[in-house]
Amino acid sequence: MTKTSVVRWSAAALGCVLALGFLLATPAEGGPRSESRNAPIVLANAAYAQSLDSTGVEDYWTADRMESALPLGLDEVGNPIKPRAAAPRSTSRATTLTAPRSVGKLFFTTPQGNAVCSAAAVNTAEKNVIITAAHCAHSGKPKACGLLGTQICPGQYYTNFLFVPRYANGAAPDGKWAGTRAITHQQWIDSENLDFDQALIEVAPRSGLNLVSVVGGNGLAWNYPATESDIRVWGWPAEGVYNGETVQRCVGNTTPFESAGDAKIPCPLTGGASGGPWFISMANANVGFIWAVTSRRTVTGPAYLIAHPVGRSILTLLSVARASRVAPRTTDRAASRTSISLRAVPPRVGRGQLVRLRSRTSASTRVVLGVRYSANGAWHRVEVKRTGGDGIVEFQQKPARVGLRWYRVRTTTATATVRVRVYPCPLPVDRTAAVVDATGCTAPVG
Repeated sequence: MTKTSVVRWSAAALGCVLALGFLLATPAEGGPRSESRNAPIVLANAAYAQSLDSTGVEDYWTADRMESALPLGLDEVGNPIKPRAAAPRSTSRATTLTAPRSVGKLFFTTPQGNAVCSAAAVNTAEKNVIITAAHCAHSGKPKACGLLGTQICPGQYYTNFLFVPRYANGAAPDGKWAGTRAITHQQWIDSENLDFDQALIEVAPRSGLNLVSVVGGNGLAWNYPATESDIRVWGWPAEGVYNGETVQRCVGNTTPFESAGDAKIPCPLTGGASGGPWFISMANANVGFIWAVTSRRTVTGPAYLIAHPVGRSILTLLSVARASRVAPRTTDRAASRTSISLRAVPPRVGRGQLVRLRSRTSASTRVVLGVRYSANGAWHRVEVKRTGGDGIVEFQQKPARVGLRWYRVRTTTATATVRVRVYPCPLPVDRTAAVVDATGCTAPVG
């Protein structure tokens, strides 16, 4: 496949072309990849974009090539993991999961052969962008090559990118989308800095339709701490008990991995899961807020997936892809006043995050929950429940509309209301002012 027009972008002049062709740093010295975190960075905020020839890509990916493509994966310190055999279809781990429409399997070609990772659609202005791991898009820093290893070969973008949302046993229910441009951080290309193991791939429209118009687009959330709760990770693992033909998911809480700002989550997914999205919150069943993508996994001891939470540098990649407007973070954090008989836990949530509405009244009482979106607006009935023997009833809501909203519980003899503030972005577990103010996001759609 032919590659053309490589472009380097900087945050100081986003939208201006700085150079054409590969602009690679002086070849890095040898040593373990774990040292790449300390490698000098020439420009703190820069991205490389490269056009891709999408001609014939869909035809290239026959069923046999898809099934035989090998998964990419990195170990804890970023060293490539040699692919192991996938389970046969007849003996692989059974699954009844259906992936969100915005999540899919990513096929591509490396110098070593055909490969697979995972990816997810992102909401941008052009509606044709996916996010994956940088190591699933570009080979990284210059390396020794040649028969005697005396030459230095520059890194390169891979080719033949094909994104298949909700891939399942060869089926493509939402179509196959060929890559037209790849974008990743300079820090990955120059030094394989694992903090920047993220990439965007632009895809071509199909039959006049954009990707996000078909499957929806996820928001990206940045500057979140490594410790978060109820994280959902999706991917197409293709080693061991997995054969890569069906989607898999892990749900759990993340904790810091060592001391480099990475997050880990207990999860047994294997090669092929790289690039899969980590959702901090869902707006609905198909789209949510992605705060990381799978970068690495442990190969000894307890099974963990590892990722570096997306930093503000993702805005550089989004700017190159002409991303949609960033949702501002409000700084008004005045706590809601709760009534005696109705309490919101918590009274402040991010869009799509869970709020529990707990009410206490007499036992076995019919309680009607309503909502309104302004102080004097009309009430809309949401749900009806009956209290238990202890007189307590709880409603669970995931508000999608940003701003203030009022909830009301009503019986035949009494009412109570509580106010809830919904922020544009999911709120982190650590809700101190400095942490919350540092976070930001783009909005999902679909």
